Amino acid sequence: MNLILLWAGIAVIWLICICMTKKGRAVIRILWRSIKVKLTIIICALGIAAITTAYATHPEESPRPTIDEKLEYQKYTTSAIQKLCDQGELIIDMNCDLDSAAAELAYILPTVINNYNLVVTRPTTPILEKIKDTLQIKMIGYKKFRNRGIRLTKALQRDLGIRYDIEIISEDTDHTLKITYNGKRWDSEHLCNLPVLEACLRERTDPAVLMSIIHHTSGFQMNYQGKNNTSGLLALDTGKGLEQIDIGARRLKKVLASSPTLADAVAQFYPDTEQRNKFENWRKDPQKHYWVGQVLTDIQYYRSNGMTLTKRKREE
Repeated sequence: MNLILLWAGIAVIWLICICMTKKGRAVIRILWRSIKVKLTIIICALGIAAITTAYATHPEESPRPTIDEKLEYQKYTTSAIQKLCDQGELIIDMNCDLDSAAAELAYILPTVINNYNLVVTRPTTPILEKIKDTLQIKMIGYKKFRNRGIRLTKALQRDLGIRYDIEIISEDTDHTLKITYNGKRWDSEHLCNLPVLEACLRERTDPAVLMSIIHHTSGFQMNYQGKNNTSGLLALDTGKGLEQIDIGARRLKKVLASSPTLADAVAQFYPDTEQRNKFENWRKDPQKHYWVGQVLTDIQYYRSNGMTLTKRKREE
């Protein structure tokens, strides 16, 4: 519509410039005597008027509401910590602000608690005091903690890696574990890890497959817009934000059980919904065949980076 109005404006300006000269006015008088020229001008004017009226009476569709990804992950982070508290895994100090919890610290809480329970004989319930810039957990009731503290520090350094600084401060029978994250802020791909692991653990399906599908469908963008009114992490027509991960995990379990091969199961997640259910012919479509191949290639990458259920089962 804007392009049509632009060209119409240019035509009017051009016509005015011509009318300002004697030769131009003479040419216009000659052309105006032609019935064909008159009909052409009238038809063009009516066409522009009809298009303008159509756009005025049928305004463009308003854009879909976008999801605040930062807020979505923050809510998930808070709920994940609260879930550990509800399960009796830790106590949340009344001064601990969960609403500003850093995902880089909250996501490692299950690993921290699991190592604490493995290393310490008859462990007490840890108390979460801080989880914004530093993860601070208090362990109460141990007179001698030095050797156990050393073993706990080594176990956490092994599991968390070099990006985390770990320190234990002891005072009488109270011992405080402090963990600081020094790496880059996590992007959407890292933030998807725990939601995908938890959803796949519930459904007993492969998290590496789901992660790779999300990667090649939306690039981990919740506001991704697909075809035929599909959107979200998995380009679905239902579910918003992280809800699509749960939907995807349930669906993945079903298609893995019903498909002859992993490739056939992956093909049913193809972002173009018109071809999702035509998995028997996907190998004949070069674009779809390439997409499936990319997903299968990256599955191994996610498995090698810890996206498996084996370790999670040991932790639980």
